[in-house]
Amino acid sequence: MPSIIEKDALIIGGGIAGLWMLNRLRTQGYDVLLLEKNKLGSGQTIASQGMIHGGIKYALSGNLNTASEAIADMPEQWENCLAGTGDIDLSDTNILSKHYYMWPQNSLRSRFNAFLGSKALRGKVTKVGENNYPDFFQTHIKGPLYELKDIVLDVPSLLNSLSKKHQSNIKLFNCAKEWNIEKNAEGEFKSLTLKQDDETFIVRAKQIIISSGEGSKDFLKKLIPDEKLPNEMQMQLRPLQMTIVKHKHSDPIHVHCVADQLTATPEVTITSHKCKDGDTAWYLGGELAESGANRTEEEQIKVAKNKIGELFPWCDLSNARWHSFFINRAEALTKNGKRPETASIHQYLNISLCWPSKLTLAPDLGQQIINIFQGKNIPPSNYTNSDLDNLKFPGIATPPWDSMP
Repeated sequence: MPSIIEKDALIIGGGIAGLWMLNRLRTQGYDVLLLEKNKLGSGQTIASQGMIHGGIKYALSGNLNTASEAIADMPEQWENCLAGTGDIDLSDTNILSKHYYMWPQNSLRSRFNAFLGSKALRGKVTKVGENNYPDFFQTHIKGPLYELKDIVLDVPSLLNSLSKKHQSNIKLFNCAKEWNIEKNAEGEFKSLTLKQDDETFIVRAKQIIISSGEGSKDFLKKLIPDEKLPNEMQMQLRPLQMTIVKHKHSDPIHVHCVADQLTATPEVTITSHKCKDGDTAWYLGGELAESGANRTEEEQIKVAKNKIGELFPWCDLSNARWHSFFINRAEALTKNGKRPETASIHQYLNISLCWPSKLTLAPDLGQQIINIFQGKNIPPSNYTNSDLDNLKFPGIATPPWDSMP
């Protein structure tokens, strides 16, 4: 006999979006099951740099836009959560840095670029005195260095904070085995049937929430006929090639190196991470990662080595290990193909497709799902599903610097 599992909501995908929504719904009393096919955070979340920023990178042209306005209040919400006083208790999450830096280098145009960004977000950017430069930059650079009110988090510890209190509601879903979706006469989601370890489970839920990034298309195909799929539920992929520099330098750096053009994307964005073997990894994003989508791995590493050598000529990286990898950012489709400016949830009947757009906007996505449940007057239930104990917890994904070949 199959095990019948009743839930208020079924969440598909255990990245930052799914885990944040799970936490918010659970704190409101809803009975929720989250299914993840790999380890929690696999894909986009674990590949992120862990930055919680206030929009400076979107104001580098001197103009506040929808993106910078949507993201402006996010650091405060995250700070409350990290202090244990917000919507979610993240007080045991490891904070890698409580601020970020913006370095315009020596170019007049890049200095002007940084100046415009600092004026556009007045009060969120502070010019750093030379005596207060971080150790890595001390005596090595001339010209302005700006401190941003941005936070850098250790993503694996964030995933642990979001999952540890709800492990009984987070289960591994082996989608390589047989699974099927049943809908009612109106086309609404009714149930998901899955087979795990020779057992059959039927999960029934009032709402299904899809937050599985690139994998969302597999569920949408079974849920919504192509001819009925709304345009806002279409997906776009924005490819990146991230680069890792693994070395033994101990001084961490968290910095946007501002490009020599008026652009919303820093030339290179660097975060520092401690590896399990004791080494330090610099994780390189920004324009380097975006343009790297058009290069081979060998070409990307060559470009990255040249760029880091230009930026930090005083730093000996002769014994460093370099690695790059491709990652797709799955996002809501936009008319111009550019990155979406806000988090969004698109609905079709009782099906919700969620896009956080970026790590920083997870709190906004969490509030949106609460608004939907309250707007639909969906009351919390009190189901008893002991059979869930037979399903495994997925575990936490390994960060890319600890899984380098």
